[in-house]
Amino acid sequence: MKKRLRNKADTIAKLKNTACDLLISQGILNLSIQPILEKSGLSKGALFHHFPTKNHLIAAAYSDLLKEASDELSLIGQALQDGRICQKEFVQRVHDIFCSELFLSSMEISISNRTEPELRKLADKAVTEWWATLSRFWMDTFTLPGRSSQQAIQHWIMASNLLRGHAFTSTFREDLGSRTAFCEAFEEMILSSAVISTSNLDRKSFSCNVDHKRFHHPPK
Repeated sequence: MKKRLRNKADTIAKLKNTACDLLISQGILNLSIQPILEKSGLSKGALFHHFPTKNHLIAAAYSDLLKEASDELSLIGQALQDGRICQKEFVQRVHDIFCSELFLSSMEISISNRTEPELRKLADKAVTEWWATLSRFWMDTFTLPGRSSQQAIQHWIMASNLLRGHAFTSTFREDLGSRTAFCEAFEEMILSSAVISTSNLDRKSFSCNVDHKRFHHPPK
């Protein structure tokens, strides 16, 4: 029984990882079943046994993409709190996550959700969890003295939207100069009134098996 469950978990993980890789390299519009089967080495029967439709697999892969991004953000936030990186490096690394191929792929899926009701419904939980996790990331990492909880929430929503908007524009054109300018402006606009929280020893311990190669800038 344990072996059967392990094999099931391995099969699901292989399918999702393969879908993630192909979503990053090819995009959702070019994703089809056959390349997933060829790259994973699994049969169509195995795929549809665990995922009734392609959209079910895409939604599961999308959830994993967002989870990888949120885990990486948490590691960066902890590094800032522990003093292992400075605030400038923190901003640069957070910027690089939002402009990474991994995150840009998740944005592409988000756009597809607007025109595909089934995919939107399947991905709704992952989206809700992502925004909740993103809010916790900012609130755990920084405090905003003199601001109410609601004001702080709105401040960090603006921070996330600025990063997301810059990530979108970076798909068309970005160079080292624009990256530097954005990071400097972000630090001045968003973090000038923020105070780094003391290290949260109770923060969830994330595994460090995140595929950091997925967090690099897309080729220009």
